[in-house]
Amino acid sequence: MKNSIFVLIFLLPLFGCQPGPLEPDDGLYGLNNFDREFDFNNSDQLIDLPSFGEDPSYIENGQLKSPIQIDEHKGLGRKFRFEDNGGEPNEAEMEFKIWLANNFQENGVDYEIGKFSGFEGIYDDSAGWGGKKVTTQNSWSVRIGHANENSEGKIPIGLYIYHPGMASNYGTVVDPGFSLNKEQTYTLKLYIKMNEIDEENGVLIFSVDGNEIYNSSSWVFRNENSVHIKSVWLDTYIGGLTPSRVNTYTLMDDLKIKW
Repeated sequence: MKNSIFVLIFLLPLFGCQPGPLEPDDGLYGLNNFDREFDFNNSDQLIDLPSFGEDPSYIENGQLKSPIQIDEHKGLGRKFRFEDNGGEPNEAEMEFKIWLANNFQENGVDYEIGKFSGFEGIYDDSAGWGGKKVTTQNSWSVRIGHANENSEGKIPIGLYIYHPGMASNYGTVVDPGFSLNKEQTYTLKLYIKMNEIDEENGVLIFSVDGNEIYNSSSWVFRNENSVHIKSVWLDTYIGGLTPSRVNTYTLMDDLKIKW
């Protein structure tokens, strides 16, 4: 697998409309699929995005706000579970708008990665997240990652991936060389397709504002046909070992899920 990797050190395990009936849609790479949209204008929408563990997030002014308090790590922990929405697919896409507060990752720590949203297929809780290496377990996860602000005050982003064959106990980090300005709205899109069994042909495509910044078709996410995409993992997390050094937050809007 030829991927550009951050050289990172991890010191602590880390652990439009009101949603309606599923409607077929032909927009995802020419495939028949289902489509759900969340514009966060109604708190009832969160019923279909149930929280797990700690989740301080809430709807404010038609957006999903993820507050991270000083000395805390997590601002958002919700999942859109495919088993509750027609069954687990092998191919999916998520798109959402994101906005970062001016002090997000302010005075953050080098070599520690944070997490934004993505996908997961964690069937065995002993692997696939939080410093739990995937060896023979049926588990994987892919989240958008973020690093400490750079010398220009921007936030580098990439992908943070737990997968069979990973080298470290912590996720493989792909660095596409792209950074986000704070206090600016971006549209992030992440597409995933499971690999065929015994093949290194899993697909990941990561786009910002309609422009691809990463595209690979050489990933292995599973070794058995029983492993699929379990959920869209909505996550906002700082750390690593070091929690946020300030009270900060992010905003999410216009979440679209296709599968």
